[in-house]
Amino acid sequence: MYHSSIPSSKTFALVLGLLLITMSTTAHARFFDVTAEHAYFDAIEFLTREGIVQGYENRSFQPERNINRAEFTKILVRVLYPQSYIDSCIENLPEPPEEGEEEIEKPVIPEFAFPDVPLDAWFAPYICTAWTNGIVSGYPDGWFRPEEGVNFVESAKMLSIGFGLTGLELPNFGRENVTWYQPYVEFLAAQNAIPYSIIDLPQPINRGEMAELIYRLKDYPIRLGPAPQKSKTADDVIYPVHLKEYINYDRLFAFAYPNVWPEPHVLSRGTYDGRSPYITSEWTIYFGPKLDACINAKVCIQRDMWIDGYRTEDSEAVVEAIMTDQYFIELEEESIINGMPTLVILEEIDTCIDKRAFYFGKKWIYALNIRCAGQDEKLYNFFDQIAQTVRQIEERPPEHRK
Repeated sequence: MYHSSIPSSKTFALVLGLLLITMSTTAHARFFDVTAEHAYFDAIEFLTREGIVQGYENRSFQPERNINRAEFTKILVRVLYPQSYIDSCIENLPEPPEEGEEEIEKPVIPEFAFPDVPLDAWFAPYICTAWTNGIVSGYPDGWFRPEEGVNFVESAKMLSIGFGLTGLELPNFGRENVTWYQPYVEFLAAQNAIPYSIIDLPQPINRGEMAELIYRLKDYPIRLGPAPQKSKTADDVIYPVHLKEYINYDRLFAFAYPNVWPEPHVLSRGTYDGRSPYITSEWTIYFGPKLDACINAKVCIQRDMWIDGYRTEDSEAVVEAIMTDQYFIELEEESIINGMPTLVILEEIDTCIDKRAFYFGKKWIYALNIRCAGQDEKLYNFFDQIAQTVRQIEERPPEHRK
């Protein structure tokens, strides 16, 4: 599950420098509602820079706004084909035979005739291009429904065919437990192309998710490195775990956990369990599945998952402790998660390889810990899912305070 590669002091010094720089600077944001800390900032910036998508007149992008079938088709086609080819699609369609005239040779493709896609509509050339290349086929009743939203499985099919993950539309063989969308979802998962905000199959796709999906596939099949941000597996989406959000206004953060688990247990006092940093935390929140046995109060409170809180004044001490940690195995990732510089590490404690994430927030450093996640693939993937939900929140408005 892990590869032991203890970084040098020079590497960690670089990590610390990048961390402190990231905490004190902000990249230029093109749209006021897509800051540099937005999860899909890079994707939206790329598509905007390439002239594929645009914002609105008020300098907003509206990443949470759902996208319809016409808009999604336009953006996908603009990525895949030159504009000159798109513009000529309508005029290059085969002419249908005139009334009373026998058809000498059957066209290679059937007539392009969606009742709700007039040939003079702004979206007609894009739908024509997608239809001609087998990316879309419309609904069984013969309509395209350009104004309807696009859900995740529909987008998975269009993206898989468009980017060549599959060469053509796959037949639905009707085998037991096999549905038409599963291969397309698996194709996207194999390319690490499913963002973590996708939580269910019929979920409508918004503008931000559309940008991220296309951004992750833009270099296929030449991309050699991992996709940006965390990705979901096909099982994560086909058989989703429903998460419940926990919000703590006193510690100014929130995270999500399975709703079948007991409520997280808060210790207002700090704890120290031998893990780095070698200082007592300001507070600890335990969470995780219910234990089968409860020997005493301490066992009932403690879980195999917990979040420690440290003050931001201790940032350098926390990073220094990680640098000199005798149990350290590997720095897995340094990134920005929900606007917070984050370090993800593996650390061997006793017989366990724990996976840990340190989030450097405005007031608190949040340390997410899952015991033995480095030795269990399910826990390992589960850690990544929870890790993406940790976020800072604003203080409770005065009128709601007790």
